[in-house]
Amino acid sequence: MSIRSQTISDTEIIIVDSESTDNTVQIASKYLNKLVQIKKAEFTFGYSLNKGIEVASSNNVILISAHTKPLHTKWIENLITPLSNPEVAMTYGKQIGDSKSRYSEFRDLLRTFPSHPKIHTAPDFFSHNANSCLRKSFWDIHKFDETLTGQEDIEWARHWMLTGYTIFYEPNAPILHSHYETNKQIKHRFKRESYAMKKLGMLNICFIPVCLIREILRGIIDMFQMGKHKNHKNKITDIFVYRYCKITGTISGIISK
Repeated sequence: MSIRSQTISDTEIIIVDSESTDNTVQIASKYLNKLVQIKKAEFTFGYSLNKGIEVASSNNVILISAHTKPLHTKWIENLITPLSNPEVAMTYGKQIGDSKSRYSEFRDLLRTFPSHPKIHTAPDFFSHNANSCLRKSFWDIHKFDETLTGQEDIEWARHWMLTGYTIFYEPNAPILHSHYETNKQIKHRFKRESYAMKKLGMLNICFIPVCLIREILRGIIDMFQMGKHKNHKNKITDIFVYRYCKITGTISGIISK
């Protein structure tokens, strides 16, 4: 509904569904233009993105995760605008947690997605597919890596930055993004992401001490910031548990064969 309410309303909504069982397709059917169905056993992030982009009609393709929500009516307009610069290969927008988010994840989103715009150039390889826009003509040349367990967006961004293009961060295109994950799911997410970064040659065992120090310091800072976010429950528990799951998951991915 929020996508149909945008200032740019001439949009084509495509959903890639991997055998969901929560009525997602039925709920979304009155809004979407195209449905792409894939087998759950075939799912990787890169594969699902490629299958969706493959049937897109426009050259400007917006990617947004299922568990997100645009926060205002100029979201599409602001996300697309930076692509008017021919040097920009992809834009990505701000992500914000809510009171139901794990508290430390809420804090990490504030760190990762600041209020000021940013231009990424090599070797600052970063992007985020949960809220992004790219040109299909670029995707035709270099598709998302379907073998990765995550970080396919960083691989794609790295490819284009190494050829001289930039990635633009647009904070005025925000979405609400909350995973509502169990502890096991948090650990698994960071395991597959760090494993993918290792496969890309962007992470190795030397990062483990950095990870430990960074997450411990962030946990301490989170505790000092608790008073600013009164709507979050169980903040102290969340800080310890989330940081522990993030550390153990990240290290597990790095040392995995």
